[in-house]
Amino acid sequence: MWQPEFHFIRPWWLLALLPWFGILIGVIKRKLAKGNWTSVCDEALLPFILKDKPIPSSRIPLMTGALAGLLTVVALAGPTWERMPSPVFRNDSGLVIALDLSRSMDANDITPSRLIRARFKIADILNRRKDGQTALLVYAGDAFTVTPLTNDTNNIASQLSALTTDIMPEQGSRADLAVKNAVALLNQAGLQQGHVLLITDEVDTAQFSAVKAALGEYKLSVLGVGTAEGAPIKAPEGGFLKDNQGKLIVPQLNAADLAGLAKQGSGVYETITANDSDSDRLLVFFDSHLQSETAQKSDLMLNQWR
Repeated sequence: MWQPEFHFIRPWWLLALLPWFGILIGVIKRKLAKGNWTSVCDEALLPFILKDKPIPSSRIPLMTGALAGLLTVVALAGPTWERMPSPVFRNDSGLVIALDLSRSMDANDITPSRLIRARFKIADILNRRKDGQTALLVYAGDAFTVTPLTNDTNNIASQLSALTTDIMPEQGSRADLAVKNAVALLNQAGLQQGHVLLITDEVDTAQFSAVKAALGEYKLSVLGVGTAEGAPIKAPEGGFLKDNQGKLIVPQLNAADLAGLAKQGSGVYETITANDSDSDRLLVFFDSHLQSETAQKSDLMLNQWR
């Protein structure tokens, strides 16, 4: 839509020119008039009362006052010709990162361990996330909020070093509870757009339907941590964890199940890497729908005038 470069921001102030003009006319008439002696004196006596010699007077005060009044009205109307466009649309989406703190995350099939590598990856995502709110929660047999949705990603990053598997009161891998708590955080913040990023090494396929139901309109992506070969889990007291039959527990990454969960949540699946390729693709996906809406609404510009 075309807009003239020069216009008035507050054009209604130009109506003040009407009283300004009326006052100006009145002052000029008063200056030109000889006075009101005719209303109190007989007309025959006026030649003897009034001086015929004109009294010199300066027009500078009248012109200065008129010009000042005119400039004041025009200034109040806000003349402008320089436009500073800014988009109406802004990123109001939220990202909730849900980190798995089950015992299997202590496996070191990726060095130094699955959990430590996951914490590094979260720190990288937080550092590169440009806008929008972010929250962090942890889960195992239950889910707990570490930080609610906030723009202060530095505060979230400062909590990462304290996240270990032994802080969880109950073991397990309840991804359904993690997603339910993540959606609650997004709802409490009143965000209609949002993503949940599940960082885990395993998922129970029986939880798929519960996860899908809890998500609603939000999207779920998954970052798989570990390898298909797996590795034993170091026990706190030494040695490695074993099952009830005395066999070593070797958790293996089932990428197919995790990818299936991400598909259920209309998100993407990535396996953790030593470089930035995984976080690159995740961040692109988080921002992709925002870029799409911005392109569709590129004509909705809020014109700010200097």
